[in-house]
Amino acid sequence: MSQLATAAICANLSLALALDEAACYGKARMNDIFKTLGAGAWPRLAVALALLALIPACRDQASKQLKFALVIGSRGHSSGKFNRPRGICYDPDNKLIFVVDWDGRVQKFTLAGKFRGSWIMPAVAKGKPEDLCRSKTGTLLVADTHYSRIVEFSPKGEVLRKFGSYGQGPGQFIYPVGICVDAAGNIYVSEYGDNNRVQKFTPEGKFISSFGGFGSAPGQFQRPSGMAIGPDQRLYVTDAVNHRIQVFELDGKLVRVIGRQGRSLGALNYPYDVDFKGGYMYVLEYGNQRVQKMTLEGKGLAGWGAPGHGQGQFASPWRFTVVENALYISDTDNCRVVKIKF
Repeated sequence: MSQLATAAICANLSLALALDEAACYGKARMNDIFKTLGAGAWPRLAVALALLALIPACRDQASKQLKFALVIGSRGHSSGKFNRPRGICYDPDNKLIFVVDWDGRVQKFTLAGKFRGSWIMPAVAKGKPEDLCRSKTGTLLVADTHYSRIVEFSPKGEVLRKFGSYGQGPGQFIYPVGICVDAAGNIYVSEYGDNNRVQKFTPEGKFISSFGGFGSAPGQFQRPSGMAIGPDQRLYVTDAVNHRIQVFELDGKLVRVIGRQGRSLGALNYPYDVDFKGGYMYVLEYGNQRVQKMTLEGKGLAGWGAPGHGQGQFASPWRFTVVENALYISDTDNCRVVKIKF
């Protein structure tokens, strides 16, 4: 094939990919592309649209290549079933997975998916929690989103303490949605609503500091979601509506911003959670319905998953957790937890 022909194919494929990404952003983005190309570009558009028809098939093939090693649960309200599971975390001491769902239940499972007990949040009428994590002492910290507080439980479900109240002051919350701890046991809570910030607390729940605020400038947030401490001992925050991950020192100083909106590797579409394994960063994308592997600097290396309800597919995935050599993922609208191996 001549260099000219190869260049033409690459140009049309690039246009097809641009159209594919624009389709998820709406009419305005499509119009921008048409204006840039000009009136004489219809033959090229025809070729690009033909290539565009092949992209869903490529995505289907990608989802087929992802095989779930385990599927836990199905739609329902009884023990071992889920009503839209969201927060998920791992207890390495007891080898258990804890999952909170839209019924306001915290359920626990073995790594093989066997149900081992559950409890209900202290109150659920106003809304349900979105996230939970394990403290350094082995207790569970639950972001009780619609009650504007953090609730700490024993692994058996006993309420140990609560902290936080509704408001915008230090130590108060609007909608706390993400929670994690650092090596010293300090607690980090992300929240949206009027606050759009991250707050830091001592292991005892005493306020230390906060950073962020509503916006799209570096250091600002629009719906900060899942968080994790990276291998570099920095805080990685998924900034969902800004389609990026922001990296901070543990004192709140901004280090860098990762990502842009899109579907290609290295781009993000509503990232909802982040975790780490083997020096790499893994990002769960609610919008792209996939898991993406990246370097700590944000270079996209691989992606798994596609929209759907079958094998290798996700429907609004919410949170995930690294467990040894695997990821356990809350596949929310499919009402299941799935396991994929590294």
